[in-house]
Amino acid sequence: MHTRGVKRTGWLIVSVALLVIAGAAVGHVLGQRADTRELTGVIGSEKSAFFADPAVRQALAAHGIRLRLDPAGSRRMAEMDLGGYDFAFPGSAPAAVEITRRRAPAGAPVAVFSSPLAVAGTSPIADLLQSAGMARRAAGGHRVLDLKAFVAANQRGLRWDQIPGNATFPVAKAVLVATTRPADSNSAALFAAVLNQVTGGDLAAVTKVFADQGAVDTTTDEPFESWLSRGKDFAPLVLVYEAQFLDRGAGADHVLLYPSPTIVSEHTVVPFTAAGADLAKLLATDPQLQRLAAAHGFRTAGSPGPVALGAADTIPSPDEPTLHALLIALEERLT
Repeated sequence: MHTRGVKRTGWLIVSVALLVIAGAAVGHVLGQRADTRELTGVIGSEKSAFFADPAVRQALAAHGIRLRLDPAGSRRMAEMDLGGYDFAFPGSAPAAVEITRRRAPAGAPVAVFSSPLAVAGTSPIADLLQSAGMARRAAGGHRVLDLKAFVAANQRGLRWDQIPGNATFPVAKAVLVATTRPADSNSAALFAAVLNQVTGGDLAAVTKVFADQGAVDTTTDEPFESWLSRGKDFAPLVLVYEAQFLDRGAGADHVLLYPSPTIVSEHTVVPFTAAGADLAKLLATDPQLQRLAAAHGFRTAGSPGPVALGAADTIPSPDEPTLHALLIALEERLT
């Protein structure tokens, strides 16, 4: 009897061991690990599709990482309670600097990938703007929105129905680009910085571009989703990141216009914990994750994007103190 008991105990130990080995094998096949860590982060909404991609989740799982994410406007992150997060992932370096003032990071912020500001529209709208001297085709074939001409049109109160020969959108609405709120969202904040340079610091002109829109959304993904579903019934033009359009916006007559000038926004991870720092490094250096980011339209070291933007096409992103001062002055006029 005693011998039989030993044998049964031995079989039990072997069975458990086999189950553990089998479980590990299944986890390996599925790209998961037994030592998976769950990280919590707050991200710019424009990156939601990237992190929702099953291939991205599987690539992270292969490194023992599972994510719980909250989307938010990149500028709004600095006003949030960040105590429960392992990392924040705003849409620009200035926004990342502002976040580090709210909560001390566990390491230097890491630029993971980039995307220039752009404007989504349709071919007929782009052609109409070109006929009115506000847009053109670049030598490379891509569309360019002349911001000086565009702001000048807004300053004189030009409406869409006042553009000669407009059978595309003959509506008595101001010629505008739909944006988010600069105080909340990185895309609108950087657009304000571009407009500020184009107008030579004319804050009244910059304010009018935003004030004429009325109520706006707080995250970059919201107006873009509205434009995708409703088209020009929502707005003829909407401010986006190039990556959003490349990932989602390739409709039959959808086109991307690059503001002249534009800003290439560096999407930057701010780690608050050691695990967050590990994730930041992984996103920036892992070849598979970088390829997946490029597949979602982001510019990476190995994928510079579909349009070459030279020094004449872009301006540097402003430092955080400069941008912060501009946004405070702009918000005072908008409220």
